[in-house]
Amino acid sequence: MPRFYVPFPDAEAGKPIVLPSESVHHAMRVLRLRQDDKVEVFNGRGLCAKGPIHFAADYAEVVPEEIKQSERGLRLILLQSLVSNEKMDWIVEKACELGYSKIVVFPADRSEIRLTSEKAAKRLERWNKIAVSACKQCGEDFLPEIVFKSSLKSAAEEAEGLRIMLSPSAQTRSEDEEIRAVTFAVGPEGGFSDGEMNTLLGAGFTGKRLGARVLRTETAAIAAASYAQTLWGDFN
Repeated sequence: MPRFYVPFPDAEAGKPIVLPSESVHHAMRVLRLRQDDKVEVFNGRGLCAKGPIHFAADYAEVVPEEIKQSERGLRLILLQSLVSNEKMDWIVEKACELGYSKIVVFPADRSEIRLTSEKAAKRLERWNKIAVSACKQCGEDFLPEIVFKSSLKSAAEEAEGLRIMLSPSAQTRSEDEEIRAVTFAVGPEGGFSDGEMNTLLGAGFTGKRLGARVLRTETAAIAAASYAQTLWGDFN
């Protein structure tokens, strides 16, 4: 069933939800939907509605027949050091598919990419579009919050729950506790510097590794989410 993102505040059966112009064009010209085809709309905060789509000349609305409020499960937060544009786009997309609630991007000491405030704003706009597209594709009803911080120290203030700094030199972890929120901190291609590791340790993070392999920066966050969702989240 085609899915569309519409930031509506609430939904009632029979009360039309108007699609934004981008979605109207996509529905009419790309998907070539017909009058009364069933579609799904979600507001990015867990509320989802299904019903027939109605078209006018340059206008479309969905009339809800089924309404569902999803509940957020394990809260996953990603502190992701800034990497190349292509890798960042991929990380954001996959992080959405695996249920991250928040993605905090920051420049690490060894990051090869630096962003001015203007460029950071443009990248945030792009990452949010990627997040919407990923959520539409995978059936996720919650859009992640994506923020850019100027330093690791300010990024670490966004951490919640169990705090794990992924490091190939750390020990693996034994699991014997119930967890409601997890924050993973992932370094750039060259890893965290000693100063950054001390900053994270001071912020309550523990260094851990995922198995015997050294993972690329764009793989680490995805593997970590799969690990956490299997132990404490909706993979279990």
